[in-house]
Amino acid sequence: MPIPEPLRNYAMQLGFPNSETLARIFQVLFDHEDDLKVVQALPGTPAELAERTGLSIERVREIGEKLKARGAVGYPLGQPELLRRFPAMIELRDSTVLWPEAPQEIFELWDRLVTVETRDLIPLLKNLEVPAMVRVIPVESKVEVQNTVLDADSARRIFQEAELVSVVPCACRLVARKNGRGKDCPAPADSVCLQTNAFAKGVLNRGLGRKISNAEALRRIGAAEDAGLVHMIRNNIKKDMFMCNCCSCCCSGLHFVNQLGYFAGIAPSRFRIKLDQDACSGCGACEDRCQFHAIKVDKAASINLERCYGCGNCALACPEEALVLEEIRPLSHIRVK
Repeated sequence: MPIPEPLRNYAMQLGFPNSETLARIFQVLFDHEDDLKVVQALPGTPAELAERTGLSIERVREIGEKLKARGAVGYPLGQPELLRRFPAMIELRDSTVLWPEAPQEIFELWDRLVTVETRDLIPLLKNLEVPAMVRVIPVESKVEVQNTVLDADSARRIFQEAELVSVVPCACRLVARKNGRGKDCPAPADSVCLQTNAFAKGVLNRGLGRKISNAEALRRIGAAEDAGLVHMIRNNIKKDMFMCNCCSCCCSGLHFVNQLGYFAGIAPSRFRIKLDQDACSGCGACEDRCQFHAIKVDKAASINLERCYGCGNCALACPEEALVLEEIRPLSHIRVK
């Protein structure tokens, strides 16, 4: 099954110009020839798209609402009239699998594309030096000197000060479970994929998640830490944020790191773990806890610092308090745009 002609450039942008899997995903999402006309003409307002496609504004609006409901198109923050295509494959995946009426086939197709076909994409990403979309932020209680945790590194401050907070099911865990995986996932039953402000408004406008209080967001952050999940947020400093809480058994980003060796796909935090060898009892709790497979324990822990992303989950599990996070990168490590 070839990529539809109107979407060939889009398939190339997503990194899968010849994928029959992506072609079938497109076929499910864009199931009318008018859909293809609109998507090919993006970005634009309904008036602009009507002029480019020859369709009426009413027809363009109808298609836009259908495709937004399916998660097949989006819009820039604060500009709901300006429809656009998702610029990255994983953004399109995350949006479309949250479509309430998504058929089982969609989950199977995305699973194949992400876990199998991305193997051919990784060398290209490495050569292009694509900036990481997300970064790890630390478990604050395990930072060696507390005053080094600035606002941009604080999960709790981000969500405590947010004007609006929402929560949605995790796209990665949803795909994993729909494909028979993730049965032993440590994630709590309550959803821990959180959004603030404009991101939250977008989620709520699609009817995908629900609004929660700041206090409830903090409770869910604590539950994620208790489960050993890794906090990941947008890789910049903004008031509009999302936070994923990731596990190695379901998370696509950790799949890229652990199975495909694409370490640059996730930016580390500004911190790195420091081990007190004399205090280490060799219990193995840290090895079990590390989602990046950076720790091995024989008689004592041994840490591959090249694989340490500075999340602090190992320190949270250590009964001897032999592990702490130390600041090793300046604030400029975080992108500001």
